[in-house]
Amino acid sequence: MQAEQKAKAEQERARAEQKMQAEQERARAAQAAAVGKEVAEYKAKIIAKIRRNIVMLPDIPINARAEFDVTLLPGGMVLNSILVKPSGSAAYDSAVERAIKKAEPLPLPPDAALFSNFRELRLKFSPKE
Repeated sequence: MQAEQKAKAEQERARAEQKMQAEQERARAAQAAAVGKEVAEYKAKIIAKIRRNIVMLPDIPINARAEFDVTLLPGGMVLNSILVKPSGSAAYDSAVERAIKKAEPLPLPPDAALFSNFRELRLKFSPKE
């Protein structure tokens, strides 16, 4: 009888521990989703601010697509921007590079703990977007 009660108590404890672990996992997943949403939101704000500063020339092909690696400093200043995939139009690539610098400071979330998500960015630009 005592062994039965002991086994039952052990099962209850194991169930409670599993429930607690599941709740912690859900909380971690919810936090990761919230961080992911905020990161996506601020990356979109960064791209939008840069895009507003691109001076479009009339002879740029509509299908041009440039990719830049941008390194940011805390506060949103650009440490450097490197063209990693040219668009095929040197004029467009230069216009985007100038726009990146002109858009400083780039918007960053107020939570400094999220800065590691923005230190190194791969940004893609196309005239049709």
